[in-house]
Amino acid sequence: SMYSRVPECQVTTYYYVGFAYLMMRRYQDAIRVFANILLYIQRTKSMFQRTTYKYEMINKQNEQMHALLAIALTMYPMRIDESIHLQLREKYGDKMLRMQKGDAQVYEELFSYACPKFLSPVVPNYDNVHPNYHKEPFLQQLKVFADEVQQQAQLSTIRSFLKLYTTMPVAKLAGFLDLTEQEFRIQLLVFKHKMKNLVWTSGISALDGEFQSASEVDFYIDK
Repeated sequence: SMYSRVPECQVTTYYYVGFAYLMMRRYQDAIRVFANILLYIQRTKSMFQRTTYKYEMINKQNEQMHALLAIALTMYPMRIDESIHLQLREKYGDKMLRMQKGDAQVYEELFSYACPKFLSPVVPNYDNVHPNYHKEPFLQQLKVFADEVQQQAQLSTIRSFLKLYTTMPVAKLAGFLDLTEQEFRIQLLVFKHKMKNLVWTSGISALDGEFQSASEVDFYIDK
């Protein structure tokens, strides 16, 4: 495509497409996009002169995409290229562990660092401009992201228990999480819902796709 003719353009395009997928909760597509372009940067980085602004731009977006990939993989664990996985563990291993334990502050920290700049489509009231008007688009996106993180707060813990057992009474597993059986059943439904993503398979439009689940664990309730 025309974007791939200029490496800087290709990297920037993948960055924005990956971020858009992340905000659309299409984690599998976001992970695929970030992993592919990070592997490309890893293999072609020697082509860029370290003194040029192009190198600085690509290096910054490289770091931002590692942070976004760490978020996406924490929310939707799946296999990626081993070399990218090793880089990610070196850069964000500790933060990923904290996110897996539900540390919302780390999620917000990485999101704030790695997200693009946001512009408001609404013309401000210049007669009464709020002092933090320029931050409102970012704060709105941060709120949307934080709400999604909150909805998934229990899923990492549930996933860890599901990996340990092949069968277990629902009531017993609910007890491990200090939830009632009804509350736990709701969380299991949330798990099923969040782990099923719209995934691009083929076609020109990046918005097309089929619903798939690539979760490393699955379950069913035997009544």
